[in-house]
Amino acid sequence: MRLSVTHTTRLTYSNPVVQEVMECRLGPLSDEDQRWDRFELRVKPGGPIRSYVDGFGNPGHLVTIASSHETIELIGESQVTTLLKDPFVPPSASPRPLTPQERYDYLAPSQLISREERLQELAAGVQPSPTDEPFETAVALNELVYNQLAYMPDVTTITTTVSEVLDGQAGVCQDFTHLLIGLCRSVGIPARYVSGYLLANRDNRGPAAGASHAWAEIYSPTHGWRGFDPTNNLLAAEHHIKIAIGRDYGDVPPTRGTYRGEADSDLAVEVAVRAIP
Repeated sequence: MRLSVTHTTRLTYSNPVVQEVMECRLGPLSDEDQRWDRFELRVKPGGPIRSYVDGFGNPGHLVTIASSHETIELIGESQVTTLLKDPFVPPSASPRPLTPQERYDYLAPSQLISREERLQELAAGVQPSPTDEPFETAVALNELVYNQLAYMPDVTTITTTVSEVLDGQAGVCQDFTHLLIGLCRSVGIPARYVSGYLLANRDNRGPAAGASHAWAEIYSPTHGWRGFDPTNNLLAAEHHIKIAIGRDYGDVPPTRGTYRGEADSDLAVEVAVRAIP
């Protein structure tokens, strides 16, 4: 499936600021499940844009604006071809085994996903036996999270931990994803966070129109990395576009940065995803 994405970020400051440096993860990420055919990043006011690859293999861009400004607008325009039609079907070749570093990164606790006794208790109903396939266990955990949490915007923030999600039993796609990752790690299944986009339909619980999305990727020896979307109780396939991967949201925010000046900031984000005939 061919998809078009326009991601617009607007920052407005209460007073002029200078020497702003912003880190952006808006694409392009190509792998065996998607091909990024076109990517353009535009910034107003203009400034140098330097591309790089982070420690998790994500493409990123460093934007520097030295002059005084009160607003910034970043527009990322992309065209992507998604290739995974049926995520339940194993790949034709055996998946690459995880490296020791990958196993550590995606099994150990992370900043927003601590080791919680409540995670093990919640996962007890689908605790895998030595003969169980991790992929099937992940399918069951994905459904468990979908049924466990209420989808409720504005009750959590980007710094909400999985412990706080368990306390509140509600949240948005980031919170559903953190809980699923925590459950998988608690039963010994490697899991990582994915930021991205979804070509949504009216049956989706999230994201709302104009927003980005998040889900988990879970590793199994039979399927390798596969995406699980607990917000909608789906496996990621043609309608999901991956931007970046990490241990949790803290590794992959779409934008973050610093500036000099005394000012409050207001952030507005608008995302448009559509299918290309």
